Amino acid sequence: MSEVKHYCEDSIVEALKRLMSQSSTCRVAVAYCGAAAYKFFPESPALLPSDLRIVVDASEGTVKRGLTNPEGLLHLLGLTTQLRSLGGLHAKAFIFDESTAVVGSVNMSESSITQQYQLALEVSDSKVVRELIDWFDKKMWAKADALDFKSVSKLKDLWPGNEFQARSGKKKGKFPDWHGEVPQPPLGPSDFSIGLGEKELTELLAEFQTNTCKYSKTGRSCLQIAIETELDHKVRSDQFHSLMANCKSWKSSDLATVFDLAYTNGAAAKMRKPLFVQNSPPEAATSLKFLVEGAGDPYIRFERLCDSKGSYNLKGLGPAGLIFLLHLWNPQEFPVVDAPVEEAFKRLKVVFHRRASKRGGQAYKDRAAVIRLIADRTGLQTFSRVDHFLDAIAKDHIGSIGRRKDSL
Repeated sequence: MSEVKHYCEDSIVEALKRLMSQSSTCRVAVAYCGAAAYKFFPESPALLPSDLRIVVDASEGTVKRGLTNPEGLLHLLGLTTQLRSLGGLHAKAFIFDESTAVVGSVNMSESSITQQYQLALEVSDSKVVRELIDWFDKKMWAKADALDFKSVSKLKDLWPGNEFQARSGKKKGKFPDWHGEVPQPPLGPSDFSIGLGEKELTELLAEFQTNTCKYSKTGRSCLQIAIETELDHKVRSDQFHSLMANCKSWKSSDLATVFDLAYTNGAAAKMRKPLFVQNSPPEAATSLKFLVEGAGDPYIRFERLCDSKGSYNLKGLGPAGLIFLLHLWNPQEFPVVDAPVEEAFKRLKVVFHRRASKRGGQAYKDRAAVIRLIADRTGLQTFSRVDHFLDAIAKDHIGSIGRRKDSL
């Protein structure tokens, strides 16, 4: 006979985290979702089940009544893209692989733990678990509607602003602390087009390869200057990697070096250097280590450091500096995006088809996708060379594209 374990409000969350960390598949059907629903899941992405499916009741009526919080849904989308809504759902069940299930009364909200008495049973009877899987797949998952960032964002206007609270004010349990990063909603796919024809692009590339660059004092072409700069950036990249390897022992002088690396090509930004050096070296090291080595989407990590109210924000280091540090960290993955690149995009007639996003990470991701396509189309291969190609277009080092826009 299989063993049955029981949990109450002060032990259910840790039990769920433990079971998830041991499972490759987890099916969740829970009626209501609070702002802190993510706290019911492991903090480390490595401990999350690779196949995580969640069904909640995110119907308009439920959101209007303050029972399901769109903010919590956005955080859940940072854990899994397999999130659905089923109106009228009232079940509370967690199913792990084909071996274990936890069924009880708890919703994924803080008030459910701190202000209500709860009970949940862990069942390991294989026949019962298989029946629950069949129930979930055919009656819950198949009938539910998919949720994404766009659909959840629309629900935010319906939210009354006060998460549902139990009538009793007496505390029943303690909601566990969350020591990791709050899951961020995923970024959307990049959707854009380049209006400049292949013929004009080929002509620009040919001139880039054979002209006399305005930066050169010895008659070298823009491509030759790009290759030399690429080699210089490789030296700076090695220096940045060396600094990050010893970031736990950083001093103010190391911060000054990091800033100089971040603004290699930004003389005007150097006026912010004294402000950056005032940062605490350990805190700056933590932020930059999160930027280059943290878990999850790197463009979301970039966005987190750009947030002036966020815990990772660094005084004096703006988006341009962060982008260049990412480029130095991995030149094959992260391109340089700055004002000349934006101007070159206009001249190449780049159009982003999604409605303008306020998310800095989305903007960087979209521009990186454009630069990656230009690298493929031109055969320039590396982001560093494409950066110089775009810089040359923006500053009229090549072609007459900037002086006769009407002809294109």
